[in-house]
Amino acid sequence: MKFLEEKFVPLAARIGSQRHLVAIRDAFVVIMPVTIVGAIAVLINNIQGVFAENGLNVVSIQEGYTNFIKTTGIQDVMNAVNKGSINMMAILLVVTLGYQMAKGLNGDGIATSVVALTCYLGLAPAVQTLTNSYKWADKATNVDVLTADVASGGLAANKLDSNGMFVGMILTIIVAEIFVRLSRNDKLKITLPDGVPPAVAGSFTVLIPAIITVILIVAAGIYIDKLAGMNLWTIVQKFVSAPLNSVADTLGTVILVYFLINFLWVFGLHGANIVGSVTTPIFTPMLLENTAAYEAGKTGADIPNIAHGMAPFAVIGGSGSTLGLIIAVLIFGKVQAERTVIGISIAPGLFEINEPITFGVPIVMNPIYMLPFIAGPVILAALTYILMDLNIIERVSLTAPWVTPPILFAFLATGGGIKAAIYNAIEIVLLTLLWMPFVMVSNKQNANAE
Repeated sequence: MKFLEEKFVPLAARIGSQRHLVAIRDAFVVIMPVTIVGAIAVLINNIQGVFAENGLNVVSIQEGYTNFIKTTGIQDVMNAVNKGSINMMAILLVVTLGYQMAKGLNGDGIATSVVALTCYLGLAPAVQTLTNSYKWADKATNVDVLTADVASGGLAANKLDSNGMFVGMILTIIVAEIFVRLSRNDKLKITLPDGVPPAVAGSFTVLIPAIITVILIVAAGIYIDKLAGMNLWTIVQKFVSAPLNSVADTLGTVILVYFLINFLWVFGLHGANIVGSVTTPIFTPMLLENTAAYEAGKTGADIPNIAHGMAPFAVIGGSGSTLGLIIAVLIFGKVQAERTVIGISIAPGLFEINEPITFGVPIVMNPIYMLPFIAGPVILAALTYILMDLNIIERVSLTAPWVTPPILFAFLATGGGIKAAIYNAIEIVLLTLLWMPFVMVSNKQNANAE
């Protein structure tokens, strides 16, 4: 224990406070509401799948609902919402990450976001020219053919959505590091008279750093493409995204992630933030890939990823899955101090907030409760991964608000998964049974102390 306190915990704290990881984490937090809005739009347009033949098999409801959202225009509205949210994730991330990076460097957040977005869009590959041919018969019965370009020069959609997120992160971090540092150089600043409006003066202050950064970054990207024969998106997909996804979407990764989150918590460190700063950039594209598959009507094994979707099933009542502790103390607890804290924690716990328990019972540095706090989420995450891998329960395809109560959380995140919701309810029972003997040990220890 002493070794962990002196060596491991400080290392984890340093990782959690590393400014690039903090900026990435905070950028994802900023765009989370938009992600949820997009997920709600996808859910509204596709929830009728619950009543399909391979679901509850109430086809009349499925067809009636589909007809309703089409005729009322709701489907068009939700498609537009999705197009501006989930389908623009790379763009949103570039903007928010540019701002967060600049904030960490004490730079101009708005200017950094604009420069980063300029570089990203400048390097984004253009869609290939699409040609369409029109035929008709003239009076002499000869067939004339008119060929016309119907699309040319636009940006490929898959460079704007989650497929571009890794490139966006890497590019924005590099842009911010260069641009903010150049902006500090007084020799590169253009100073205007005092009578000039501040907004105009501010733009000229960063004008030269912006010009240098944009030309430097875009030129580097273009020449990499010419020399390597691959653009940045292809390079990142081949050498970064694909290897990370192959390692990330495994049972071992799930176990490690939830062990570390809760292990750090028992030492008073915010495990979700520390570990999330590393996993969020990897898991978010996986979730969005599942969202696209769900929107396309795919189910079961056709929903490609699993590891990213453990939260509704391994974080029940907050980190440590302490909803089981709440129920166990209410039924078996005899320590008045614990019962008082638990009574206060019931409402927050139902919405996945458990700091009152973590620091009030407490869980932190508590040798009795540390074990179930760590083991509970790890066991549930491992079991959930296996059940999803075997297609026994539905896989997570949508972003639901993290404060959504258990059971409903699982139902929404899986796009209306009935089996997932039932399994989530069973998990609560299992958690209560897991916590029960430790509550009894706590009762006995406190009775002996008195």
